[in-house]
Amino acid sequence: MNGGLMVYCFASVLVASICKGMVGFGDPLISGPLLSMALPNRVITPGQVPVSLLLNSKMVWQNRRHFSWRLVLPVSVFVLLGILPGVFLLRYGSPAILKLGLGAVIILSGIEMLTRESAKKRKPNPVVRSAVSFLSGLTAGLFGINLLVLAYLHRVSENREGFRSNVCFVFLLECAFRLAVYLWNGMYTRECLMLTLAALPGAFLGIAIGTRLDRHISDRTADRLVIFVFIAGGVSTVVKALLELF
Repeated sequence: MNGGLMVYCFASVLVASICKGMVGFGDPLISGPLLSMALPNRVITPGQVPVSLLLNSKMVWQNRRHFSWRLVLPVSVFVLLGILPGVFLLRYGSPAILKLGLGAVIILSGIEMLTRESAKKRKPNPVVRSAVSFLSGLTAGLFGINLLVLAYLHRVSENREGFRSNVCFVFLLECAFRLAVYLWNGMYTRECLMLTLAALPGAFLGIAIGTRLDRHISDRTADRLVIFVFIAGGVSTVVKALLELF
């Protein structure tokens, strides 16, 4: 990886991490498509895990007072279970048609979040919650995109600090588990490590900028921003899948 490519990786992760600092997620949705213009998915997905691990640790600590084990534990268990088949698919092939379907589901989920924005929050069916969490883990292991579980946590979290704490804790466990699985399967190459090295300074600078910007945003604006970033992630996933197909 030459100097120019490392600067490009730094800039891509910087932009993505600003979004992370503002809404608590979304960094892979922005950095993934940008990095895929220069690097293959087998480098991007493992290479970004150490970066995500550190960023999520930082955000969980910042919002630790709003953390809820009751909300996070059942979600985390099924996310981790879903990662194993996802990693298997990543190692032996990641069909674009699956990514296309994932993008469509994310967009529809985002639209549902918009339509129930003013409705009273309610607890989803535990079976549905478990299924969604498992599928979210599968897509995390395969594409590095752990989005489906966000719709549930957005519904049940009391405020934006709670949402970020709970979401980032799930991401933290997921990243730690993926890191162990990727290491076990020998998926860390020199290119992966170079990507991590280039991305780390951009990630911490970006999240610092995003956190400062967040202080000037109202709760209603922050809530809408979460939903729009979620939908944008679905659109990005669909576009990338179509490019791979055609």
